Amino acid sequence: AQAQQTGQETTAEVSDIVQVGKIVGDETGDGDQEIEVLNASFRLAAGSDAINLSKASYTLSSGGNATVISGNNRTNGDVISYYPIQGFQKETSILADVEDLMVVRFNLTNVSGVSSLSQSDKVKLVVQAPAGGSTYKQVEAPRRIKKGESYIL
Repeated sequence: AQAQQTGQETTAEVSDIVQVGKIVGDETGDGDQEIEVLNASFRLAAGSDAINLSKASYTLSSGGNATVISGNNRTNGDVISYYPIQGFQKETSILADVEDLMVVRFNLTNVSGVSSLSQSDKVKLVVQAPAGGSTYKQVEAPRRIKKGESYIL
């Protein structure tokens, strides 16, 4: 029984992962020409069991600094928020099917340790699912950032 449980836990660590799609950066219009908000699209990877994004952890790193963000938006509502886009029956933060599409919004102005993105800054996002599977994506801010604009990074 213990060997079977260990096998199931190991399988979950490898297969229960989130696919990170497009990441859109927003200059919120305050005139500082920095990207203050990241909107990352997430899907469930093929073969994964359901993943509760509010129980996941997120690591953002930029400019040699990194910080880990808890997915619990009840305690981190000023840092992280969830927007179900496709496939959800009700408002939730659980990816249950490969057709589900969730946008996770990170407010960089409220993240300690990582600042807003200036021109050509790189940022790395690591998503750690509750079962242990992880995925990452690195993107770069554009060379020119204009007031109030959004950019696919």
